Amino acid sequence: RLLELARACATQVVWPQEIFCCGFAGDKGFNVPELNRSALSDLADHVCTCKAGYSTSKTCEIGLALHGGIPYRSILHLVDDVTQPKIILNKETKYEI
Repeated sequence: RLLELARACATQVVWPQEIFCCGFAGDKGFNVPELNRSALSDLADHVCTCKAGYSTSKTCEIGLALHGGIPYRSILHLVDDVTQPKIILNKETKYEI
């Protein structure tokens, strides 16, 4: 479902098929950075044409940004970036609500 969401919000979605996990392992990546480095050794090659990346985990975002060379944020930021609040005109007052 996240891939469907990304495709609905972005003009191009890159999903590196060879990368199944960022290797950060919760907070273990802070103390054993080799896990993350090994898991994402090819990431930069896959995302070199991307301007931004999205994830569902803050610690994954840290490792992905470090080894991908692009900023990673929550996928909720992508949804927020491409949506606008619905503006409703109140018929009685003529004000937007």
